[in-house]
Amino acid sequence: MGARRLHSLRKLGWETTMLPEQYTMSRVVLGLEKFLRDGLKVYSKAKIAVLTNASAIDSHGRKSIDLLIESGFKIVKIFAPEHGLEGALADGMPVPDHNYHGIPVYSLFGTRARPSSDLLTDIDILLYDIQDVGVRFYTYIYTLIYCMEECANAKKKVIILDRPNPLSSRIEGPRVKKNFESFVGGYGLPVRYGLTAGELARYVKEVFKVEVDLEIVPMERYNPKMYFDETGLFWSTPSPNLPSLEHAILYSGLCLLEGVNVSVGRGTVHPFKYIGAPWINSDVLYAELKRLNHPGITFRKIAFIPWAFKFKNELCHGLEFFITNRNEFRPLELAIDLIAILKRTNPEKFSWDKYYHAPQGQPYFDFLIGDSSYRERIEKGATSKDFVELWEKEAKEFSQLVESFRLYPIKYRKVLWLRNEFTQR
Repeated sequence: MGARRLHSLRKLGWETTMLPEQYTMSRVVLGLEKFLRDGLKVYSKAKIAVLTNASAIDSHGRKSIDLLIESGFKIVKIFAPEHGLEGALADGMPVPDHNYHGIPVYSLFGTRARPSSDLLTDIDILLYDIQDVGVRFYTYIYTLIYCMEECANAKKKVIILDRPNPLSSRIEGPRVKKNFESFVGGYGLPVRYGLTAGELARYVKEVFKVEVDLEIVPMERYNPKMYFDETGLFWSTPSPNLPSLEHAILYSGLCLLEGVNVSVGRGTVHPFKYIGAPWINSDVLYAELKRLNHPGITFRKIAFIPWAFKFKNELCHGLEFFITNRNEFRPLELAIDLIAILKRTNPEKFSWDKYYHAPQGQPYFDFLIGDSSYRERIEKGATSKDFVELWEKEAKEFSQLVESFRLYPIKYRKVLWLRNEFTQR
């Protein structure tokens, strides 16, 4: 853009700024699209099992599994993770075996978490294509890792059709400790691990010595600093309670509240944007949280009635959250401070919850955060400021550990940012 044009824009009230860490990029080309283009040349005769669900779509919104079948790949079976092949089953519901267009679908959530050896004997390749969320609590990544481990034992190849990490390459939060590994946390991962599924698989293969024949079909035009809304792709709801990117960002912190006796809005139109309980005083919670001045987030008092899950059909009082700056927002700090406030202001009504992912009798919060010391310190009055230095150290260590497993270089391009003064009012 020429100097004359810039001068004219400034006269009209526009502010112009060069932002060196901004970039522009055309639509990301998915691993799926590359595999559909080139894969049949190599794998036309291979018997393939596909681990997928409805979150896996191409840039036109078409289902990955349908495209693979229509393209002529020999799909002999399908594996379905939590929420099922259609992504419609509620959180924690067992997934039944069934058929899809005559192809058997085997559940990997419920009575079976891993494919048994007999389910792998008649295949050559296990193909993975699921849209990940980038948060340690999400079970899809553990289903993938379990499949990698079983395929290593059965000497079967694993191919991952890579997709964006919707929360970018940002790494945040404490790493899960060995004694607190579960289906919502394991393999030394921090809460936000900042890797794509392909990069995560490379990390697990090398660090945890999973001797599997692994192939990653990488994306094109992908910059790891992107959030999902910068990829040019459609948001395909990865599970019933993450209807948008904003919900996913909030989930990366507020999921911790599933470890206490509070609703996180499951069973409402805004899971993880709402938090509340019948016993909460919204006025007190609002005032206490407002005093902490968390950056990048604003909130309001709200009442809601979940139609499912915690406090089903009960009037809950709490807060609704709105992200104002995702680069400044720290979801984990918000979640810890919410828990600390609720514990301090409602000591007789607040409790640590025990939920289906946690071993019997142990607080679910410990498995979400990855350690028992956080709960123990909150019990004694700790808040987020007491933990930040610790988990920033762990996040930095993880970032250095996984650097060699990254597939995509970070690219920077200078672009012109135009901002009209009237939009700032």
